[in-house]
Parts: sequence; C-alpha cells; structure tokens
Amino acid sequence: MSVAASLTDIRICFGEPETKCCVDATGLQLNLASPHLAGPKSEVLFECEDAEQVTRKNLCLLRGKGAVAGVAVIDCDPDGIESAAKLIYEELLAETAGLKLHRLWNFIPYINDESLGQEIYRSFNVGRWKAFAEAYGKTEMDQLLPAATAVGLQEESHRLAVIFLAGQDSVEYFENPRQTPAYQYPSEYGPRSPSFARGAVVASGKGRLGYLSGTSSICGCETVGAGDLEKQVCETIENIKEALSRMGFEGWPGKVAGCSLQFRVYVRDAADYPEIRQRFTEVVGEETAGQTVFVQADICRKPLKLEIEGVFRS
Repeated sequence: MSVAASLTDIRICFGEPETKCCVDATGLQLNLASPHLAGPKSEVLFECEDAEQVTRKNLCLLRGKGAVAGVAVIDCDPDGIESAAKLIYEELLAETAGLKLHRLWNFIPYINDESLGQEIYRSFNVGRWKAFAEAYGKTEMDQLLPAATAVGLQEESHRLAVIFLAGQDSVEYFENPRQTPAYQYPSEYGPRSPSFARGAVVASGKGRLGYLSGTSSICGCETVGAGDLEKQVCETIENIKEALSRMGFEGWPGKVAGCSLQFRVYVRDAADYPEIRQRFTEVVGEETAGQTVFVQADICRKPLKLEIEGVFRS
C-alpha cells in the first residue's frame, strides 16, 4: 500500500507511554517508551519532498528521489531477539538494495538481560550480523557497515524498534583509532561482533552530513572507568573528539567551525543526569547543551553509564 505525500519526514519522540510507529500525512513518527530527561522531546531525522509512504511487512517507509528511510517495530520475547533482529535487517536491506546505508538506530528491549544463556544485546548482534553477511557477504560486509546506535528499552511489550536512513549520495564510513572497530571485537564480547562503523559522512550538493555513532567510555575494546562517572564522561569526550577529527569536523570539544551540531545523550541512571548535564555543558556550552536531548536508557554494556551520539552539518 502506498500514499502520495508532498512533504514528509521521520521523527522520533521520547517519553511516550509505549513504543510504536505512527503514520499520518506528515510522515512517520517512532514513539519511544524511553524516559525523557531534558531538551527537545522530539527530533526530525529525515525530510523528503514529494516522498511516497510505503507499508511493507514490518517496515513503514518513506521513498524519495535517491533516498529511502524507514521505521520498524516488532514484538519479540527475550528468546526471540536474534530472529527478530535478523528479520528486520533482512527486510531493510532488501528495501535499500542498490543504495548506501547511512545511519541506523536500534532500541532493544531489556538489552542487558540474559536469555538463552547470553546477554540479549549479544543475541541481537548475532541476528544483525547474519542479515548483513547474507546481504553483503562475510568478507565484504565490514566495509559497508553504517553508523549506528543500540540502546535499551524497558517496557512490558518487549518491542524491538529500528530506524534506518539510506540513499544514493556518496558516503564514507569512519573508525576511531582510540577504539577497536566494533566489527573486530574478540569473541569474549559475543559470538558475533556488533555490526556498525564509528561514524559516517554523507556528501551531497547540500554539503557534508556527519553521523556520529553512539559513543561511550571504551578504549580499544575494553570499558574504561567502570563505576567512575567522571572518568567515563572524560573518556567519552575524548572518543568523540577523535572520531570527529577523523570525520573532518575539527575543533571539538566545543563548537566546530562552520558546522551545526545536534547531540543526543543516553543516561543509564537518571540520578546521574545532573552531573552528566553539568560536565557536558562545560564542554559544549549552554546553548548546545540546551538543544541536546537527554534520555534515560540502558547502554549496551552494564558498566557503561552514558552514551553520546550526534549529527553534524557543514
């Protein structure tokens, strides 16, 4: 089923009663049951003129000239996260065939709990990896992985939600020399490594659009500062600085010359929000901090207290 639309977008809205995808004439909205702590409650992730809304299997899509973006929400019990992840990724990879994936957001139910003998996040990674390997090939896939975030949801419905952006525009994927590429993590971090790049930069006639993946206090492949919030904040900031430098956005911490910035900060424990907000404000300034979305969410590793992602335009 498809419906013609003159101007549509994909939005994400935090602090909602339940996780679900809403479709109307203005586009698609993913409502997330993640407690909203501060900043704008919703964000526009994708805009397209003369787009077409398409509903297919588990995906709600926006198709425009040279671009496609979509939202998927699927109910899955803890034992079914691997198959649910594989199903969603198979569908979105089929819909983006011939295009380049730019950015993905994954919201995983009870990400740090265990099911079938391993952490739910690790089961999710298996399903995601299988879909990429089948679509791109095991030896080629690492060079085609987009920027991504994976954080946790806690709601009884156990819904897995994914947003993806893809297009024809040229894209370059980046790694952070301070961190082991996630797709090269050793087996102690799960039977299949997380499938994403640390960042991506899309080049078009409108300029450069940079996507910073969810970034935490990890050096190499090890967690830094377990139990130490101050140390984790500092390590995360250093990782962001290095990643943005590699992506060609020099001048951070603080403002990046000739560039607009948009951050989102995920906080595991709401009690840590005031300190995280204060330290973040010291780095980016009050104006940027005031425009930043702060959300309570579980992070992909239990010891991690925060994760920061961003979008940069120049």
